[in-house]
Amino acid sequence: MTGPDRRSTFPDTPGAPLAARAGWLAIAATICIWTGFILVSRAGGKGVLTGWDVAALRFGVGALVALFFLSRVRLPPLRVIALFSLFGGIGYAVTVYSAFRMAPAAHAAVLMPGALPFETAVIAWLWLGQAPSRMQRIGLGLIFAGIVLTAADTFSHGAQLTGMQMTGDALFLCGSSAWATFTLLLRRYPMQPLAATVAITLGSAIIYLPVWWLFLPTTLGQAPAAEILVQALYQGVLVVFVAMLLYALAVRHLGAQTVALLMAVVPGLSALAAVPLLDEPLSALALAGLAAVTAGAVVGTRRSPEKN
Repeated sequence: MTGPDRRSTFPDTPGAPLAARAGWLAIAATICIWTGFILVSRAGGKGVLTGWDVAALRFGVGALVALFFLSRVRLPPLRVIALFSLFGGIGYAVTVYSAFRMAPAAHAAVLMPGALPFETAVIAWLWLGQAPSRMQRIGLGLIFAGIVLTAADTFSHGAQLTGMQMTGDALFLCGSSAWATFTLLLRRYPMQPLAATVAITLGSAIIYLPVWWLFLPTTLGQAPAAEILVQALYQGVLVVFVAMLLYALAVRHLGAQTVALLMAVVPGLSALAAVPLLDEPLSALALAGLAAVTAGAVVGTRRSPEKN
């Protein structure tokens, strides 16, 4: 039970325990925030604000927080800021916030954090040549089965509802792909987590907010103050800044694919919580899909016994 595999997973040796433990604490906090993100965003999708408005609150409030730390970080080159902003910021936000208006929280849970390990592994293989291990391939197969079961749940509804949910499901997958690309960009362009967070937040705000103000439909003036406040604080502070900082820290200490696989425990937590909080019952197919992606997360994080 001792050896390099155990040591790298459970940091109980005097070599580098603090950094590894910081990574595990960071990913645990990120899982909690992302679970709440699905619930709060789905509640927002049922509200008055448009998806464009929620994205604007995310970047606007987040940018105000990021400005406080601007003098304390060294920003990456503009090219890197643009890549981070387009994939981890704007590309992710505009797709998922639109999707939350069309599909239930259980589908969001499976097709965003649930599909993230699958998409991260595929992109890493095609782009970086990093083939997954045997245990990861088994886990990814289970996750793919969960995605298929979620698609089957969509097709089990009426034609009109199916069309709307299919669009929402496709947007969730697009958002997950954008986040998977951002996860791998963090590995390709390593930097301090605070610098990455400030860069993506400010970059996204500079690019997106003028477009939203001039061209995109908005119901910000008609939305209740409580709805605006909840979305602004959760999306703009906890999600776009605190979770981004913790996520970047976890990727730095644990690795991109490990973090992505661990994030797949979010689906079960958020979908189960949506039953009492959002009154969205789980069908048998959706529940089976959640079970598959959760099992895939557990299996995928185990290391193959390749060395003794």
